[in-house]
Amino acid sequence: MTDKRSHRRRGRIAVGALALAAVVALVLSLTSGGNGGHRAGPVRALRPGPPAEAAPPTEQLGANVGLLFNLRTYSRRQIDAQLAALARTGATLARADAAWEATEPDPPAGGVAHFQWEFDDGIAAALAAHRLRWLPVIDYSPPWARSIRGVDHSPPVSAADYASYAGALAARYGPGGSFWRTHPGLPREPVQTYEIWSEPDSAFFWKPRPAPTAYAQLYVRARAAIKSVQPQARVIIGGLTHPTAFLPALLSARPALRGHIDGVAIHPYGRDPQAVLARVRRARQTLRSLGMAGVPLYVTEFGWRTRPARGSYFAPASERPRLIFRTLAALRRTDCGLAAVLLYAWFSPERGQRNGQYWFGIDPPRPGPTPGVRAFTAALRVGRTGPSASRLCSPGPS
Repeated sequence: MTDKRSHRRRGRIAVGALALAAVVALVLSLTSGGNGGHRAGPVRALRPGPPAEAAPPTEQLGANVGLLFNLRTYSRRQIDAQLAALARTGATLARADAAWEATEPDPPAGGVAHFQWEFDDGIAAALAAHRLRWLPVIDYSPPWARSIRGVDHSPPVSAADYASYAGALAARYGPGGSFWRTHPGLPREPVQTYEIWSEPDSAFFWKPRPAPTAYAQLYVRARAAIKSVQPQARVIIGGLTHPTAFLPALLSARPALRGHIDGVAIHPYGRDPQAVLARVRRARQTLRSLGMAGVPLYVTEFGWRTRPARGSYFAPASERPRLIFRTLAALRRTDCGLAAVLLYAWFSPERGQRNGQYWFGIDPPRPGPTPGVRAFTAALRVGRTGPSASRLCSPGPS
């Protein structure tokens, strides 16, 4: 996992006005963005909030597209071409960072938070234009909010500041949000699900080490803020790499969360389909053991890179399409209560032989559908029922 993490660091958002201006110019010329004042203040209660929302009626399928926006090197035309190709597969969901560090580069002044929405507006508009629904990952702390000065991916000092951004995000991009009112020409694809951080059980994305108690507080506050403006929103635990350990620790830290978690995102990377499915099964078993059998799982990342030819998540280019098809088709047919499955990743630039993060994408910047795209498309069209439907997660004899 080392190489994946190191390149995700380089793919994250650079904070500052130049980065924001670049993205909006590339993605959506009609987006006005601008600064928005929002009264900052703590979400006073630390109660878990309303009961959990039901899972979506049908499984949502899609891919991660963050690098299209985070790298800030692609034109609007290039971004549109990639998203159009993704939409043609039948995908309906796209996951990308809602970068707190880009949207609130300065701390609240006089109790008022000032958000610069250019980056998030660019993502929302580009996805909506292609009828793709955004699954935002609300991450990471801007420099002024970091609990460890100068350390990227350290959690915020104040969960209330993070929650303020989360609530403002829902007010802007949820149903009836201000973004849709000011862009009437766009198809309305309001955000329905919000992912709180990514891999908080990883020492790379929650520094210096995972802290279930602190993450529980972050989740509770963010969920309350989002639900205050979008009561039917689904607010899910950020993609876990080790749910079998982190979920029990999370419930131990805050037992009252039981019954108030709308979903759990997981990242079940594995060397082959069997390994991925085994990780999904263990996550479902863990939820069942915690009395949370009805909580939906969201597979928000799984996939393989084709370079460098060593280490975690590597698969030869000739083998990756088969792995994608078999894994995605199997995930679609499980009885594991999956609300969404998203491949990591749709696009990556394929540059730098050692930069593994840049070799996960199945639709790199060259013409024509790749074998990976064809495999992904075929898997989306596999029926969910039939003689080969899986009972992977059904309770049974041990």
